[in-house]
Amino acid sequence: MTELVIQLSRNFQYLRLSKIFLFICILLLLINDKTREILVNSSSDAFIAVSSFVGMTLLIFTFLEKKNFNLQKLILNNRRFEIPICSFLGSIPGCGGAIMVMSLFTRGIVSFGAVLAALISTMGDAAFLLIAVKPEAALIILPVTFIVGIISGYIAQPFTKNFLKEKINKSISISDLPKNKTSNKFYKLWFFILIPGLILGLINAFNIDANFEIFGMDVVLVFSFSAALFCVLLWVLNPLTDIQMASIHENSYRRVVDTTCFVTVWVIISFVLYELINLSTNGAIFESLILFGPFLPLIAILIGFIPGCGPQIMITSMYVSGQIPMSAQIGNSISNDGDALFPAIAISAKAAIVATLYSAIPAIIIAYLWHYIIG
Repeated sequence: MTELVIQLSRNFQYLRLSKIFLFICILLLLINDKTREILVNSSSDAFIAVSSFVGMTLLIFTFLEKKNFNLQKLILNNRRFEIPICSFLGSIPGCGGAIMVMSLFTRGIVSFGAVLAALISTMGDAAFLLIAVKPEAALIILPVTFIVGIISGYIAQPFTKNFLKEKINKSISISDLPKNKTSNKFYKLWFFILIPGLILGLINAFNIDANFEIFGMDVVLVFSFSAALFCVLLWVLNPLTDIQMASIHENSYRRVVDTTCFVTVWVIISFVLYELINLSTNGAIFESLILFGPFLPLIAILIGFIPGCGPQIMITSMYVSGQIPMSAQIGNSISNDGDALFPAIAISAKAAIVATLYSAIPAIIIAYLWHYIIG
């Protein structure tokens, strides 16, 4: 394991305790009637509208990866198309595609222009939320980031042809990371509840009211809230921090559960915080966002520089709730690298930082073109 990864592992050990603290805070919301209603409804919405689709999408990707498709051979046989291929990998929901590109970069398979294309096109786990809650916007934003990634990669390629070829860290070992010893029974139970969750998600997507009551109890609400809390519990039991999880490109069905639970936690946090802030201010704080006017896209772009998917999921939740315009969401989508930035830093810190800074240029251009021309 490289010294940087060891340092990251040590520096973020406190996040394990923060998981337990966060879980306790979530449970404390059950004490008050108003906060209980917010928590139950937000968690239910998170599981039905987001988690079920995230889990199914990751299952499909994992199944395809297990077919042993040789990506390296594909790129070596199609050198002229490495940038579109890497941009496409980055645009796949989640961070796996961008992490794969960074791994190929360390082996000298792809250029820095391809890395830039992948990091610009990726939305990370925030893409799952966008697709699940506002698919019509995803059909616009994801192709835009994909195309912008390709263009940016080709523009940068002549100037970065030999960039960092001799200075990257060639290998990363994950053997010294903590092992997740959570029983497989919990994972099997999670897959069991995914099936009705997906059915409820499809019903919700078609705006069909799924209200089943037994003895005055809303069965759907109880099930979806319990399932969401189970996701939070599995996230707490996982000894790996979110940064360490992002550094592992592991093709396993346990990773499907871990990633989905991670996304679920951040979606719940985003939904709950939004409702709590809205309740405590009577909506005034979100109404005041309009005062920022043309600065909103810039703020969203700057937030995109923050490593991790949490802040980006919060930005996306604000967009799907109608609090910020699409121009801000597009700017954030282009500038953010999601969890892919963590392993990118571990693999090649300078390449990751430079690529992130470069992404600000197309993010500002596209966001403000959208803001002033389309609105």
